[in-house]
Amino acid sequence: MLARFARVIPVVLAVCASVAACGSRASLEDPDIYLSLDGSILPDGAIPNTCGNGTCEPTESCTNCSVDCGLCKGCGDGVCQSTETCSSCPQDCGKCAECGNGFCTNGKTCLSCAPDCGPCAGCGDGKCDATKNENCFTCPADCGACTGCGNGICNNGKTCASCQHDCGVCSFCGNNKCEPFETCSNCPKDCGACTTKSCFQAFTCSIGCIKLNSNPPQVSISCVANCLAQGCADTQFFFDQAFNCAVFKGIAQCKGPDINCLQKVCGPEIAACLGATCPN
Repeated sequence: MLARFARVIPVVLAVCASVAACGSRASLEDPDIYLSLDGSILPDGAIPNTCGNGTCEPTESCTNCSVDCGLCKGCGDGVCQSTETCSSCPQDCGKCAECGNGFCTNGKTCLSCAPDCGPCAGCGDGKCDATKNENCFTCPADCGACTGCGNGICNNGKTCASCQHDCGVCSFCGNNKCEPFETCSNCPKDCGACTTKSCFQAFTCSIGCIKLNSNPPQVSISCVANCLAQGCADTQFFFDQAFNCAVFKGIAQCKGPDINCLQKVCGPEIAACLGATCPN
């Protein structure tokens, strides 16, 4: 009997050593359970404290820290496998319930919750780098939009980060950041209180909303609306006259939104705008 145990013990020790070497697995029966650095068991889906340090630590894997260890094989195939979760593969499983509140906290990362945490470092450099976990979902800026993005419906796991065209912008009023398309008008919590604009201030603000470097030239209506919304009644009345002259007459003659040239072409309208006053 003792001889038999003597032969078994080295085998057991070898198995234990291999388990430790393969990421501190806490159980051979449940390979998804990991030990934390203090030896306690991490529950399924728990994010190790070390996640996000840029190194795939022994307690980390693609299932609980994709930002350090990379996306699991199969993530992105459109099927939420039993080994995938909303945290490890939101592209297949959809974003987690707490993702989308505007705060990059509680273990969220650029891969598990880009709507709150923003794109990962390197995204936006013009190179679709698979070694950096970039694909059409994690970095559409470099890799292009995923199939189905652009149909006007925010479904099938799309988010504001992966498909802005269908899901809108990643702006969350109340998270203490004045984000794209948030203004003092629609989100004073993040952007501060508005100050009343004079007609000329609203006019010059709106001229900056015109993008002549695009073909054809584009005007951001929301940008113009925000400039104008901060003006009093007279500001808005005289603004309409000056802006219409600038857009439909002045810019063509001035070959661009040159404010000095526009003042010459639309002199009477801008003069009325300059003379407009708002009650205190």
